Amino acid sequence: MNGKWLLRIEDIDPPREQAGADELIKDALIAHGLLWDEDVIYQHNSHERYEQALTWLRANGHCYFCQCTRKQRLANPKGQSCACAQLALNPQGCATVLRNTDAVHEIDDLALGRVSFDEQCKDDFILRRKDGLYAYQLAVVIDDIDSGVTEVVRGADILPATAYQLALYNLFKQPAPVYVHLPLVMGDNGQKLSKQNHAPALNNEHATDNLCAALETLGLRVPSYLNNALVPDILDFAVHNWSVALIADNGHAFDNRIDA
Repeated sequence: MNGKWLLRIEDIDPPREQAGADELIKDALIAHGLLWDEDVIYQHNSHERYEQALTWLRANGHCYFCQCTRKQRLANPKGQSCACAQLALNPQGCATVLRNTDAVHEIDDLALGRVSFDEQCKDDFILRRKDGLYAYQLAVVIDDIDSGVTEVVRGADILPATAYQLALYNLFKQPAPVYVHLPLVMGDNGQKLSKQNHAPALNNEHATDNLCAALETLGLRVPSYLNNALVPDILDFAVHNWSVALIADNGHAFDNRIDA
């Protein structure tokens, strides 16, 4: 699309961070020829902007302080605010929660088509945790707005979060990106390939094989004449031949793998 591709390191949860993980990410991208534009953005440098957004939301009555535990929040009826919403609690020891009064019920996704969200999309959701750490929903929206992001391509497991993020775009009166949610790549155990599930890391020495496998998963088979091609040649082929429509055409390969 002749745009820019931005690299952002989402490091807003220090207790879960692994030292050096950001460098491993950059090394893997470079080995696979996926070179980013502009400077790398680290979310830990954006706390001031997140706090400004929270201040605006609170000033306009869109937030409340909540002392509920995670278990209590999960037990709350779908689409209803907890009792804390009616209390004048102090911020100390409380999470900051959005009053989700303008929930988004569906989106048009370039890969999945019209997607309808379940009742969960009506739930209030946390913007800052009890421990003071900013929640992903707030951080990613503020960062995307600040960076002028117009297209977001990510896994279908993020679909429920998309509903929350779109609610924030509406409150901030900002245009939301166009979304492409990709079917998940699953391991033999039926779980998605992710660090959470202890999937093995990419082998950077097999970058061309990795790229070919990824493209085939996305519906584009790399022709045999590129079997011994270099990384730039494979990427050039992909840029000129891949289309988001190939995901839908290849959709039979992903039955029962999308949880919307």
